[in-house]
Amino acid sequence: MGLAKILRDLQVKFEAIPPPGAILYNALIKIILSKPELRIAQKIAQKINKGILIDVGSGTGFLSIEIAKRAPKLKIYGIDLSKKMVEIASGNARGLKNVKFKLANAINLPFENNSVDLIASTGSFHHWKHPFKVFNECYRILKPDCEAWIYDGCSNPPKNEILKLKQQYGAFKYHIVSQIQKAHGFPWKIFNTKIKRLLELTKFKNNFQMILTNGWMKIILKK
Repeated sequence: MGLAKILRDLQVKFEAIPPPGAILYNALIKIILSKPELRIAQKIAQKINKGILIDVGSGTGFLSIEIAKRAPKLKIYGIDLSKKMVEIASGNARGLKNVKFKLANAINLPFENNSVDLIASTGSFHHWKHPFKVFNECYRILKPDCEAWIYDGCSNPPKNEILKLKQQYGAFKYHIVSQIQKAHGFPWKIFNTKIKRLLELTKFKNNFQMILTNGWMKIILKK
């Protein structure tokens, strides 16, 4: 049984990652996924340096922590369904005062209406059992004219994108990354059909963009 199938089967069973998966993920992100996550953290820190940012599906906290280091005036809250993920993330963030992690469900985010300046999410969208509700919940808590940046893997990016990824990671690491992409995220066609139609039914309606970048599909939602 391949790695991609094992990971996909686990995702069907669990929306919240079980403790062994959280420990594996904490190691995996440092070895394989740190480069793209660092790039995203840098872009977010350039976009916003104060206010409130919510990281939906924050996992073991890598993205939230890297943003916190780059934007010390920004208040960051990482939200995850897995108690073990929150526990590991809180330990990883020890010493940082502007980032906190909470156990919560994204369909019921513990924040007031119109109170958040930016929402970020990397690699958790494919886990959501109720994406329509999550998107509308993001709309509720965002301030007017503010955005949500939702990143998830694309399992079969175009050939030119694959060449870029091989140059970025090298052949061996790209093989592992490609397996992760197959298990985490959606095929290119699904992004451009079912997910696009889903977004058109949310409160964001037509006020969104979908951009393929570095193996990620970036969905920008603006309130």
